[in-house]
Amino acid sequence: MMQTIIQFGRALTVAAIIVAAAQAQAETVTYSAKTGSLLTISGTSSVHDWEVKTRLIGGRMEWDSSFPLDPSRAKLPKLATSPKVSVIVPVRNIESGKQRMNEVMHGAMNAQKHKYARYSLKEIKLAGKARKAGDPILFDTKGTLSVNGKSAPVAMQVTVAKAEGDKLKVSGKAKLKMSQFGVVPPSPKIALGLIKTGDEVIVEFDWFVAPKK
Repeated sequence: MMQTIIQFGRALTVAAIIVAAAQAQAETVTYSAKTGSLLTISGTSSVHDWEVKTRLIGGRMEWDSSFPLDPSRAKLPKLATSPKVSVIVPVRNIESGKQRMNEVMHGAMNAQKHKYARYSLKEIKLAGKARKAGDPILFDTKGTLSVNGKSAPVAMQVTVAKAEGDKLKVSGKAKLKMSQFGVVPPSPKIALGLIKTGDEVIVEFDWFVAPKK
């Protein structure tokens, strides 16, 4: 009987250790979107280059607590698990400052039906570039961007830098084509004919986040 009790106690101890280890590995730090962000989309047309922007970038990041997302550290461990990152941008908040251009752009992006552009991270790894303490952390990433009800893969380098207070600034840049998302490059009519818009655009962003409290 005593032997059975001892074995049962040992089993409970092992189980407790396994559960504790699993909980430790599962601990995450959540970063939420904060004010100060900026997303810019720029392109070309037969008349002039153009640019639209928004300061409303929502979303969150969930990182394994075992990976210190801390630019002040020179050496960082390898990522044990991939973080979860999701970003959302209201399409109608992307503006040019010109009402007619906004109408054409929002119409081309089918903003009434597809109100949000969404991004989700699929793969991430530390870039091999050497860095010093205080330098931004550089990552190679792959994700999925959804616009106009269509999704396409996006590969880009992303940096994480220290910002004011406990904020982090996540920055990136990618070349995309409107046609990847079923968006027909706008060709609005003007007095002299049609304005032809280039298919390729450049998307740049500075996204500010901070640990959720």
